Amino acid sequence: MRRVSPNEFFETIARRYDRAYALDASVTRERMARVLAVLPKAPARVLDLGVGTGRELGALQDAGLVPTGLDASPSMLALCARRARPVPLVQADLWTTLPFDDASFDAVIALHGTLAHPPVRDAYTGLAREIARVVRSGGTFVAEVPSRAWLVGFEVLAEGDSRIVRTADDRCVHEDGAAGIAVEAIVPSDDEWRAAFAPWFDATCEALGSAETLVIGRRR
Repeated sequence: MRRVSPNEFFETIARRYDRAYALDASVTRERMARVLAVLPKAPARVLDLGVGTGRELGALQDAGLVPTGLDASPSMLALCARRARPVPLVQADLWTTLPFDDASFDAVIALHGTLAHPPVRDAYTGLAREIARVVRSGGTFVAEVPSRAWLVGFEVLAEGDSRIVRTADDRCVHEDGAAGIAVEAIVPSDDEWRAAFAPWFDATCEALGSAETLVIGRRR
């Protein structure tokens, strides 16, 4: 199993992503309802970090929100651009300086574990600083992230062609058997999430099922 960067991993699996990794449509609707409940009201401008193939965009548009998608994978963005109601799409690495002006958005979201693959362990504070820069005062940040309680509850999880191997109390490796590649994931604790965003956001963490946490930040 060849370990690769997050960018290479998602570029490689892009055409299989919706089939192999996407949640059931009813689960997606339920989770998006929870996200929408904490986002600013229409016509709020929403930046979707790690937009991927754009499965959540329809729910944002139906709610009258105005989304912009950002992703590092050209193949993911190409698939996203084929959606019936296209949105502005930007190819960029979310772990670097975000290519937007200060206070460009009313909210920033990062769904489906997008933030589980930082380039270094302490990248979260820099990311929080950039999100704070592009979100207006009083705006919102929402992320779905893996739960530390979930991670420490197993050694190996296998389903179909995928396998997740815990390698430490705060990290694991996701193996895609069909592609023969693997990517590392880092799983901060709730306290670490709150600390990373504390300089700019009032942040809370809520359980999202048994495996994930919903991080919600209000920009001061």
